[in-house]
Amino acid sequence: MKYFYSNRQDQLLLAVAVLVLVFVFLGQQTVLAQDKYKTGDRVECEVTGNLPGRWWEKGTVLDFRPNDQPDGSWYRVKVDSNKVEYYCKVEHIRQTAAGGPAKANTNAKSQTATQNTDQDTDAPPAGDFLECPIKQKQARNGSRPDAELLKKLIRCAKGEKGVEEGDEGAVKVDISGLSIGAARPWTYRQDQGNGKLGTLVYPVKATYTVTTFYRTATEVGEGWIRILNFYVNAFGEWAIGSEEHVKSPKSQRIQK
Repeated sequence: MKYFYSNRQDQLLLAVAVLVLVFVFLGQQTVLAQDKYKTGDRVECEVTGNLPGRWWEKGTVLDFRPNDQPDGSWYRVKVDSNKVEYYCKVEHIRQTAAGGPAKANTNAKSQTATQNTDQDTDAPPAGDFLECPIKQKQARNGSRPDAELLKKLIRCAKGEKGVEEGDEGAVKVDISGLSIGAARPWTYRQDQGNGKLGTLVYPVKATYTVTTFYRTATEVGEGWIRILNFYVNAFGEWAIGSEEHVKSPKSQRIQK
């Protein structure tokens, strides 16, 4: 009987020892994982959570908040383009070429002023989010539109916007295809806007994707195809009149 109890106690002691070793090992692994990135590190985060990914955004690793549970599997990253914080899983983060903590730029204001002076009025602001509405040069009825200007007008019309620091809901419109058709006369039956008889309309076939960034999820509508009818309005600016639906997007919501 003594032997039985002694054997059972040995087994229990062995089990406890194994559990202790396991917890120590896991604790060490967690510490190592948590040390992968530090506050202030410059990284890139694939903000849609898809790999290999199309939306790698540069940003800075932030401090965890009091209610966070930092287990090494995710980090808070504030991206440069829209100033939004994302919960980035460690497998969706990669270090930038520069790496290390972000360095303060004491000459940032003068550099920004120089960039703004050199920018064309139709050029997007930093982060490649357009500031809408787009400023345009005067156009004449019948003149052929510029494809790059049309892309910007479409991006604005489909809701592209940046957000203020701390906000969410930034929208990015990515145009993957655009073709300008032959001009045709404006008609009351087919067109909208303030065109009139003699106004020429350019059908423009556009393929685009709309991505909306939230803190906890990213919504993607990929593969929109529409024909947008452009004309020069009464103010001498290119405007979108009627639209023709060609194809609906493939939509998905990607949780962080």
